[in-house]
Amino acid sequence: MIARVALPIPRAAPFDYEVPPHLSVAVGDRVWVPFGTRHVWGIVVGVADEPTFAGRLLPVEATTGPSLPASTLDLIKQISDLSFVGLGLALARLAPPPSRARAREVELALPPDTAVRISATLASRAPAQARVIIAIGEGVTGAAELRQLPGGGRAMGTLLHKGILRPRRLPFSYQEEEKTITLNSAQRAAVEAIQAGIGSGKKYLVFGPPGSGKTEVYLRSVAEGLARAKTSLLLAPEVSLLPQLWARAGRVLGSPPETYFGELPPGERWRTWHGALRGEVRCAVGTRSAVFLPLRDLGLVALDEEGEPAYKQEDMAPYYHARAVAELRAAREGPAVVLGAAAPAVETFYRATQGELELLSLPDRVVGARPTVSVAPRGDAVIGPILQEAIHRHLGKRGQVLLFLNRLGFYTGAVCRCRSILRCPDCEIPLVFHLADRALHCHTCGKAVRDLRCPSCGEDRFHLFGVGTERVEHEARRLFPSATVARLDADTVRDRDRILCAVAKGKIQILVGAQMVGKGLDFPGISLVGIVNADQLLSTPDFRAGERTYQLIAGAAGRAGRGERPGEVVVQSDQPGYYAIRSALEADYAAFYAEELGYRESLRYPPFARLVRMIATGRDAEAKAGALAEDLLGRRFEVLGPARLFPRRGIPRAQLLVRGRGDVVDRLAEALPQPPSWLKVDPDPMWLG
Repeated sequence: MIARVALPIPRAAPFDYEVPPHLSVAVGDRVWVPFGTRHVWGIVVGVADEPTFAGRLLPVEATTGPSLPASTLDLIKQISDLSFVGLGLALARLAPPPSRARAREVELALPPDTAVRISATLASRAPAQARVIIAIGEGVTGAAELRQLPGGGRAMGTLLHKGILRPRRLPFSYQEEEKTITLNSAQRAAVEAIQAGIGSGKKYLVFGPPGSGKTEVYLRSVAEGLARAKTSLLLAPEVSLLPQLWARAGRVLGSPPETYFGELPPGERWRTWHGALRGEVRCAVGTRSAVFLPLRDLGLVALDEEGEPAYKQEDMAPYYHARAVAELRAAREGPAVVLGAAAPAVETFYRATQGELELLSLPDRVVGARPTVSVAPRGDAVIGPILQEAIHRHLGKRGQVLLFLNRLGFYTGAVCRCRSILRCPDCEIPLVFHLADRALHCHTCGKAVRDLRCPSCGEDRFHLFGVGTERVEHEARRLFPSATVARLDADTVRDRDRILCAVAKGKIQILVGAQMVGKGLDFPGISLVGIVNADQLLSTPDFRAGERTYQLIAGAAGRAGRGERPGEVVVQSDQPGYYAIRSALEADYAAFYAEELGYRESLRYPPFARLVRMIATGRDAEAKAGALAEDLLGRRFEVLGPARLFPRRGIPRAQLLVRGRGDVVDRLAEALPQPPSWLKVDPDPMWLG
C-alpha cells in the first residue's frame, strides 16, 4: 500500500510513502515519517496501490489516531486551496496534534464521603495520597499548590490514574448571578425561525441594537438543537467575550459547554478536539479556530458580533474568515448559520438585503432604555471637564463607568526636536511609550527600546505625545483617587477573568479598556460610557475605517444602561458631524449603511467587487511586485499597485490588490497554481495598510 501524506511544508504537494505490512493506515490517520534528515508528523490524504514517485519510497514508521473525518479533511483542503498554501501546512495548523493535557486544577471524581473513607484507608500505607485527598476536601484544587505537599506531585498523578481525582474542566472562573429571562415577541419569532432551519443549511442575520437580546436567541436555538440530538458551535471574536458566553451557555444548557481557543494549552485544545471526534462534545464555545471543530451531527453555528475583523485569520497561512468557513460547513454538513450583530459588516447586511440571508430583526432593547448620548470637545485633557463631571455624577449614584480607547500604551508616539517621529528600526512604524516598564515598544514586532537616540540627529531627548489606555487609567486614578480603577487590554489580558468577575460583582468602579471591552459584554452596573477619542478611529488608511468607527463607537456606547440605572454616553470628538460618528451617536445603522454603501459602490469596493491582497516580501519586494503586476495585467486582471508597505521585522514588503468579480480567486488559482515562496496571497482581506 502507498500512503499519500500531507506534510507541514508550505506549498508542497503530498508525498508518497510505503506502508509496511505490519501497519494499518487509512485516510485521515496521522503518521510519523522520515523527511530529509528529520522525522515529522503528517496526515494521510490518500492511499493507492501504485506510487506517483518513480524513486525509492521511504516507509511510514508509526501511526496514531483517531483519524480525521472525511468532512473535516475536505473542508481544510478547500481552505488551503482558497489560501494558496499547501494542504499539509493547513492541516498542521488547523487540526491540533495529540497532546497530553496537564491538569491545572483537579477535583474529586467520587462523592465526598467515599473520598473520606478512601483517605482513611490510605493514611498508613500511602500518606501522601491521603494528604492530597484531605487538601482537596478543604478547598485546595490548584495542581501547583498540591504538588507542594510532601510527595504531592506523584500522589496526585497516582490518584488521577486510579480515577479518584479528575482534571477540573473549568476554563474560566467567571461567575454571575442566575436570572430568569423571558423572551419578547421579536426574540421568540427569531428563535422559531432559527429552530425551523436547524440542520437545513439555512443562513440568518440576527440584527438588533446592543441590549436587544441576541445572545439569548442563540442560546435558546442551541438548546432546541440539543433536544434534537444536534450539536452546536458558538463563536465570539475575542477571548475576552468567551467567559460570559460560556457561563450563560451553561445556564441555558444545564452544564458548561466545551471551549476551544488559541490561548488554551495544547493538551486542552486536543482534549476538546478529540472529544468532538469521538462524539462526546455536544456544544462548544470558542474563537475563530473553533469553526473547524469536527463536531458530529452539527446543527447550528452562531457567530456573535459577526462584523468584527478578529474573525479573519490574516497573521499566518492558511488565511480564512470564520464566517466563510461556517457557510462552507452549512453547504457540506447542513448546520444553520446564525450571524448576529448590532453593526454587521456592510457586506453581510448587503447580502441580507439581497435575500442571501434571512434577516431577523430585534428592534428593541430588552433591558433598560436607550442611553442618552452627548458630544464633548476633546480639548487638551485626556478626560475632559464634561466627561469628568459625568463620572463624578455616576460614581455618586453607585454606578460603574467604562472608559473606552482603542489605543494601547501610555503615550502613542515620540518626536525629536528635529521633528523626526521615532520609529521601530525594523518595522518603521511609530514607537509607543509604556509606563509599566518605561520603554518604547513596537506593536508589530514586539521590540522594546529603552536607550534610544534619534537616527536623524543623534538627540536623546524627545517629546512624548498621544493617549493610550495606560494613560487613561493613570488619569482616572489621579482624578478619582477614591474609586477602584482597572484596565483591560492586551497588556493586562492575563488578569482578564479576575477583572471581569470584579466588574460583574460591582467591585470595580471605573474600567478602562480597548476594543475587547467595547462590544459583547453585558454588565448591568455600567451606567456611563466615556469614549475618550472617537476621532482617532478614522485615521486608519483603509476603506473600512468608517465601518470600524461606527462599530466601535456604537458597540462601546451599547454597554451603558443595561440595568436598572439610566445609561449615559459621553463621546469626546472634534468631528461629530462625520457620517460614521454621527450615525453611531444616533444608533442609526440604516443611515450609516446607506451612506457607506454609496461610497463602496462608487469606488468598487466590497460588496460590489472582490479583493485579493498580494504581498511580496524580501529583497527587491517592490520589483517583484511590479513584475507580478505586469504579468497579471497581461492576463486581464484589474491590479491596483504595487505600493510599498512598512517592513515587518526588517523584511521589505510591497502590496498588490487584485479586484474583480466573485470568480477572481478561481481565476487567480489558475494563473498562479503554485505561488512563489516570497508571495502571500490573502483573499478578501480585512486590512489593506
